[in-house]
Formats: sequence, structure tokens, C-alpha cells
Amino acid sequence: MKINNVFKLIFAVGVSELAGVIGALFTAPAIDGWYVKLAKPALNPPAWVFGPVWTTLFALMGISAWLVWTRLEKNGIAALSGQGETARNDKKENNKKIVKIALAIFFGQLVLNALWSIIFFGLPSLVINGLNNIGIAFFELIILWLAILTTIIAFYKISKPAAWLLVPYILWVSFAGYLNYSIWQLSVNNENQVSCTMEAKLCPDGSYVGRVGPSCEFAACPESAENGLILGGDKDAHGCIGSAGYSWCEAKQKCLRIFEEDCLAEEKIKSLLAQKYNKQISEVFLRIDKENAKYAAGGVSFGENAKEGGAFLAAKINDEWELVYDGNGSIDCAAIKQNYEFPAEMLVNFCD
Repeated sequence: MKINNVFKLIFAVGVSELAGVIGALFTAPAIDGWYVKLAKPALNPPAWVFGPVWTTLFALMGISAWLVWTRLEKNGIAALSGQGETARNDKKENNKKIVKIALAIFFGQLVLNALWSIIFFGLPSLVINGLNNIGIAFFELIILWLAILTTIIAFYKISKPAAWLLVPYILWVSFAGYLNYSIWQLSVNNENQVSCTMEAKLCPDGSYVGRVGPSCEFAACPESAENGLILGGDKDAHGCIGSAGYSWCEAKQKCLRIFEEDCLAEEKIKSLLAQKYNKQISEVFLRIDKENAKYAAGGVSFGENAKEGGAFLAAKINDEWELVYDGNGSIDCAAIKQNYEFPAEMLVNFCD
């Protein structure tokens, strides 16, 4: 390989990776911010998968572009022997033009690639004709997909290996299109839901009732004895007063209101910790000090008398619990306060 070609290869790969770097500048802040709160489809990969995949794909793009670029020095696409000088020159110029057009299409799709990240991750408040940024990004992705297909067709006429190197790229973008569309539809459905500003209502008798309907309407307050109903007369077998919003929680062995605390919070958080540290659930000893329906804080140890463990913070996002922090090390309180809505009292021992 000529030194000149080595520099061309480095340049082609570098330019391709640069598109990824530009996209990452907008992606990274959102991944741990507003994006984490979005509902996602079942096939959505873990966030750490995207970095290695895109780095590999951009490298393949660079090699592909390099293979086409080197054809400029090889007198075009087809052999030119046996033709007159004028014919050879005309053929050479025509082939150079074809290569330049193919490379221009390639760089155009690189721009579209970076633009998608900017729209999807960098402009969360963007709305055009009722479309949010996720919907706009989906239609931009369709244009990107067509640009990639056009690039593959153009490259195939010049270098078949160059075209094949782009196949993983278009397959991944196809999958990204599915993810983009699914997240868009889920976000639209969430936007159409009524947002409840208060989760419980205080009744005249001092009890509370919760939300019961799709429009956030409250359950009826229990009637007083003067109206013919004895307060507390609707107790279940465990003594839980349904009219006050209580129901029996078998896991915690008590009556509770689901809008005040999650019945299965402890079990689900223990499961997350067991999975993370490759432990049996029976080895995880959890202590929940403070909790509500969406957040929990406390301590954890592994083994009944073990010193191993530390503190934890957990949050319920889209009806699924996730670990926000666990251990004994430093904690990024600024990021937690920015991305979550932990009650101040839960963070006292974490962010003094």
C-alpha cells in the first residue's frame, strides 16, 4: 500500500468517525437526561451497545469511501486498454466524474447521519406542524436511509467490496428506524394522556382517595354516618378501607395506598441488585428508609452478617424500577437532581 493511500485511508476513516463524534456531542447529554424517561420498545438495546456499534460502522464507512476514492488514481472503473488516446481520456474523465459523484452522495449521507442525532437528541423541544423532535427525526431517518441506499448503488458500480461494506450500516439504520418510530408513537401516546397534578385528595372525614379514571377523576369520598354509611364499613378481610384508597399488600403485610408507595418496590429493587452483582435474591438484604410511589432510598448488604454493601437510590420510570445509585462511593448529586425528582428528605444522607 502506498504511503499516499495510507493517508487517504486515515483521512476517510477520520472524516467518517467525525460525523459520529458530532452526533455524540448531542447524544451523550440526553442519554442520562430526558431520554432515560422515554417509554421504549421491547427490542430497545442497552445504551452502552450504541457506542461500539456506531464506531465500527463509521470505520467501515471510511474504508468503503477509501476504496472508491483510490479508483481516481486507477484510471476509472473499467480497463481502458485497446482504446484510442482520445477515447481513453474521455473514459478516464467520465469515470472520475462518476467517482466524485459517488463520494459526494457518501458525504451527503454523513451529514444526514449527524443531523439525525442533532434533531433526535439535541432538540427535545422542537415541534413542527404538530410533530415533536422524535417524529421529525423519523422522517429525516427515512431520507438518510434512501441516501445510504443510493450510496451503495453508486459504490457498487465502482467497487463491489466498497458497496458490501455499507450493508451492515443500512441494516442498522433500518433497525434504528424501527426504534425511532416506536419511541415516537409511545411518546405521542404519553402526550395524549391526561397529566394528573395531584395523586390524592383529602376528604372531609380526614381520609384520602386516589385517582380511579382515565381523566384523573378521584374516587368518591366515604360518606359520613349521618348519610347512612358507617365510615370504615367497607373494610376488607385484612382491615383495609377501600373507600380511603387502601388495599392489602401481601409483600409488605400491610394496608397501603398505591399512590403513596409501591407494594412490590422492595422485591423489584432486590432483584435489580441481585442481577447486577450476580447474587441470589436470598443473599440481598435490603433496608428501605424512605419511599413513595416513585422513589426509594435506603441501604443494602449481601449476606445476613456481611459488611459488603452500602446505600442505594432507586426510581420508578415508566412503571419499572431502576437503580440510580448504589454503593459507598461518590455520587453525582447535580445529575440526580437534574434528571430525577427525589424528595429532598431522601437525599439528605447522599447529598449533604
